[in-house]
Amino acid sequence: MSMSNSAFTGEMVECHYNGAVIYVPVRLFISMTMNMQFDDRKYIRYREGARVYGMSEHSFSKLASDADAVYHPNKMALVNISEFDEYMKYFKG
Repeated sequence: MSMSNSAFTGEMVECHYNGAVIYVPVRLFISMTMNMQFDDRKYIRYREGARVYGMSEHSFSKLASDADAVYHPNKMALVNISEFDEYMKYFKG
């Protein structure tokens, strides 16, 4: 199985099974294979973001800050997913 780009962009995953190719929405693929739920939130916290993007909380918080995607309502850090994903596109090889 191969997964394309970001979990939040509405793209499709190309799955190969017994010679057949099936395209599945990324959110459905992730929720089924990784037991993760997405409720179309615009913001996530560091811990959840680190889990979604497969990195440490420190790395996620640093990248989110570099992306200028962190907001602090009521002394809580929230990361705007759309802004973070846009920033991450710069690292795509």
